Amino acid sequence: MFPVLVPAESKQLFDKQGVTGLIPVFYEIHPEPVTHKVRRKLGLLKPSHALDTRLSFTRPYEDIRECMGFWLSPSLYLPQTQMSALLERLPRLRWVYLQMVGTEHLDVRRFRQREIIVSNIGNLSSRRVAEMALANILSHAKRLPEHQEMQRVRKWKSLPCRDLAEQAVGIIGTGNIGREVAGLCGVLGMRVIGASRDPARQRAESPAFNEVVSFDDLEALLQQSDYVVLTLPLNNETKGLIGREELSTMKTSACLVNVSRGAIIDEDALCDALSRGTIGAAYIDVPRKIPPSRRSRLYHAPNMMLTHYSSANSPNVMSDAFQQFISGVAALREGHEPPNRVV
Repeated sequence: MFPVLVPAESKQLFDKQGVTGLIPVFYEIHPEPVTHKVRRKLGLLKPSHALDTRLSFTRPYEDIRECMGFWLSPSLYLPQTQMSALLERLPRLRWVYLQMVGTEHLDVRRFRQREIIVSNIGNLSSRRVAEMALANILSHAKRLPEHQEMQRVRKWKSLPCRDLAEQAVGIIGTGNIGREVAGLCGVLGMRVIGASRDPARQRAESPAFNEVVSFDDLEALLQQSDYVVLTLPLNNETKGLIGREELSTMKTSACLVNVSRGAIIDEDALCDALSRGTIGAAYIDVPRKIPPSRRSRLYHAPNMMLTHYSSANSPNVMSDAFQQFISGVAALREGHEPPNRVV
């Protein structure tokens, strides 16, 4: 038998599929009380006690200690101290299935020290996220927000819209999502420019790109692009990559689409650029803080559209992740490495 720690929302799938050889221990996530959050930040609350307020389990503590696999839900964002406290309760843990792409919120050193394998979802949601990026591009090109506003005030006016076949899209990040966006835009006849750390390899492997430049040539991409799509991971090199200088380099009619992490953009600089007309519009799926403060400038910036971290959301998300998790467990039990290993 192979005990696994899995999110409570997967229970119906386990019951329906009838997976043999697994003992699922379901965990449920609870909001952190405000008083606990304050005490934690002041160092007055032990991480283990803070963890107890965030998670509850369907089986006894002894069964949790036996878990060898851990399905880490994207809803479970724990501070590193609480994650360390959870790992201490999982002495036999061998593998973590991270139901997202980025690992920036994890202390990967901790997992390496414990020799715990961490896998992400790979390209599981790449198409979904790429479709959201394309929807944003179409929305701006066909001026859908303006049409909606005119409908709200009962105004009738025909608006000239952009022909996408005459437009250039710059895709910063040429991984799974970036390549999907490139393919979709290419079908529409757009000129597709990519920015990659390995331009030569991308030119050879990704025919959907008309041109691939290095990150050193980012200025040229920004100057040429009618749409700039961010599809790169968050790390020390990409944090704040799009700031005031980069925004001022873009066309005044250009549209910025971010389906990666919010911290890649200087949000204050973006709000200033939109207010001053330095760029034409912005579509942001993931802001720096989820959700943004009610006083956030993102809610009031002109020509800003927030898509509320919905790019990877789908009715099929849990069933797809379930199948990927079960496949990873099967590989592990057979002595193989689970797919999409990142740590």
